[in-house]
Amino acid sequence: MGSPIEKPFETARQLLDYVSPLNEVWKNGKYVFRGQPSDEYKLTPSVCRNGKGSFGYDSPRRMLDKSSSGQIRFELDILKKFLDGCDRSGLIVPGYTEQIRDRLLSAQHTFMSGHLPWPQQEMHQIMAIAQHYEVPTRLLDWTDRSFVACYFAASSASFEIDFMGMPKIAVWALETTYAPFWKTLKIIRPPGGTSQNQAAQSGLFTAHHAKDYSVDDVYTPDALEDVQEIYDIRGGYTPLFKLTLPVSEAPELLDLCSKMGVDGSTLFPGFHGAAKMVKDWGNVEIGVRHSQSAIDDYNADSYDSDPDVY
Repeated sequence: MGSPIEKPFETARQLLDYVSPLNEVWKNGKYVFRGQPSDEYKLTPSVCRNGKGSFGYDSPRRMLDKSSSGQIRFELDILKKFLDGCDRSGLIVPGYTEQIRDRLLSAQHTFMSGHLPWPQQEMHQIMAIAQHYEVPTRLLDWTDRSFVACYFAASSASFEIDFMGMPKIAVWALETTYAPFWKTLKIIRPPGGTSQNQAAQSGLFTAHHAKDYSVDDVYTPDALEDVQEIYDIRGGYTPLFKLTLPVSEAPELLDLCSKMGVDGSTLFPGFHGAAKMVKDWGNVEIGVRHSQSAIDDYNADSYDSDPDVY
């Protein structure tokens, strides 16, 4: 069974130097990147998570129907609800047509076809829009730009640092040269005009294609790092990296990203992005103070518990 290669880093600068496009380690492959606020999080799309705190966790449909078929029906219902809201608001959704609306409303569940995997291609743009507005889908966000992934890892981290717990943020790197040969995992690149955010972030997605779903089985959440085919079909490249950094370095990482022009204002065009940049700046200010306080507490505890530690 394959597994990602983990590389820990101690400082934000070390991580940025490593993920730089100028680093020779990236020159031969086609890597895409993803940032996450915790190295303990698996690469599982939001709608596929079924533990406590997941979307719809306590709803009757989630409690009573735990099959893979029920999972896909749940995803379709979420998208139908999103599109209904867009219709009510008079919003144009790229890729959304009258034909797709009729299929979604059909009692025959024509998107749940035995000979076509879910999600089907005509739904990709719609799902991309929903994803960018925080509607849970089975898409997983990635970017072609490693520094963008660093920004998202740092900006989504908790700045209330429990230094003793040694929490870490993570930046993932996935090699995609042989993605056309993958059967389970698919790369989805909607046109740049699908979303301003997607274009600004050089965004793309991965999705688990569900082919064998049934009302008689029990759905198991999909995690990208557990898909064996990415390790089997790799042509000599390292297929998956997991790069970690102490969360105490997240404020510095945010600051360095900002100095390189990667911040809320450039990744989220519009007033929302400008406001996000201010929020990130505030988190940097708070994070630096919490980080130093946590380090001081950690050093004091170490000195008190072991007189040989200075």
